[in-house]
Amino acid sequence: MKVAIAALLQETNTFSPQSTVRGHFLMTPGHELIESHKTENSEVHGFVDALTGAGARIVPILGGWAVSYGRIKADDFRSLLDDLKEGIRKAGPLDGLLLALHGAWAGEGIDSCDGAVLRELRAVLGPSVPIVATLDLHANLTRAMWENADALVGYQTCPHVDLYDTGRRAGGLMASILRREVRPTMHAVKIPMVVQAENMLTDRGEFRRIYDRVRSLEGRGRTISASVFAVQPWMDVEELGWASLVTTDDDPARAKSQADELARFIWSVRESFVVALPSVEDALEQALKTSGGPVVIGEGADGTMGGAPGDGTSILAGILRKGINVPTAAVVVDPFAVEEAIRAGVGNTVTLRVGGKLDPDYATPVRVTGKVKLISDGEFRYKGRVYTGRKVEMGRAVVLSIGRIRLLISQRPVPTTDPELYRSHGIEPRDRKLVLVKSPLGMRTEYEPIARSIIIVNSPGCCSPDLTSLPFVRMPRPMFPFDEFDYSPPE
Repeated sequence: MKVAIAALLQETNTFSPQSTVRGHFLMTPGHELIESHKTENSEVHGFVDALTGAGARIVPILGGWAVSYGRIKADDFRSLLDDLKEGIRKAGPLDGLLLALHGAWAGEGIDSCDGAVLRELRAVLGPSVPIVATLDLHANLTRAMWENADALVGYQTCPHVDLYDTGRRAGGLMASILRREVRPTMHAVKIPMVVQAENMLTDRGEFRRIYDRVRSLEGRGRTISASVFAVQPWMDVEELGWASLVTTDDDPARAKSQADELARFIWSVRESFVVALPSVEDALEQALKTSGGPVVIGEGADGTMGGAPGDGTSILAGILRKGINVPTAAVVVDPFAVEEAIRAGVGNTVTLRVGGKLDPDYATPVRVTGKVKLISDGEFRYKGRVYTGRKVEMGRAVVLSIGRIRLLISQRPVPTTDPELYRSHGIEPRDRKLVLVKSPLGMRTEYEPIARSIIIVNSPGCCSPDLTSLPFVRMPRPMFPFDEFDYSPPE
């Protein structure tokens, strides 16, 4: 069996002030794809191991991954898609295609880039070549996605520690399809709800109960795979909403009944995802009353993996305004301040206006004076469980010493959920009383083992937890929590 593998992953925030361009993607050419993923917790690594075990011939096409921004420019999306299509054409006749997608990727004039990718690849490969794709559990499942794939396999953990496992499950399913052991039939149900992210943790609460049900379905009878897609909530698109998806071995009635059952349960617990969060002032007061440290303060509204630019200053401004004098680690994206600090040089004192320049609707620059402690190229690799081994390029970066605050300023946004962000720049989070992380939940896998407490704040930003405050126009209505209405899965 000859199977192509590829990856194109990005999550879009349509409220972000920054459009995505091709240059935001860290690209891996086909001839390097397998080797580059050998040490990573990635879907591609899982694909390779599953297919190798099945004796398949693997044809790597390309890999691409980008931090979240706004909609991708139309020409840049077309360029990426054309490269993927050309690679598949050059691969010659294929028995199957394994594809790692995020599922919440949007572009100029395209609400579902993932759906467009699958539709165009189906046109290239024809109806008889199986396509199996993996998706983040925050995917926004669309009709174009499930109509143009033979199977879609979602992550089952948040924070996402099962990327490799998901890839391996998808690879094993592809091998079973090609050996004619199974004939996948899918049924999807869209659920009219979109909720904030803070309670989407698969190891606790109602989200755990949802995923316990998902996992309990797999392997029962003719059920091959079950997924719930809780949707990236900061997307104003026409097919927005949660979804349940069940794949069976040639049993469409069973797929429908189980997908409907999941949808009904999800709807029954919808209120549990609406969470009241403390203000910045209250969060800082609570943190200072906490004995010991570190206390991690999550600024989810400026979450860089949710599409915010990372230049929010609400918490930093609060610390400075209140004159809080405790060891603190903070991070902000500001390419202009980085250049000024580099010109000043290591060891010199500089006064800067930091943050608030990329998304001025939600953030204001803060004036700080400090000593330049470090200048770096901003490159490191994650060492935690989620993005294990993944290379990060945050552009040039500087560390500014402002009293007992160590402020890391980068040129580009990156996921801030791994302590290696700070450690690679000489800042040990364990030694700080306060650690600022721009995430609503993804930091928990890495920080809960070392943190005294984690506090998520309600602050301004294009990843605001108060979804009703954002200017949605395209999403379907009615929609929870925007409207009051009754719902049951369609017959």
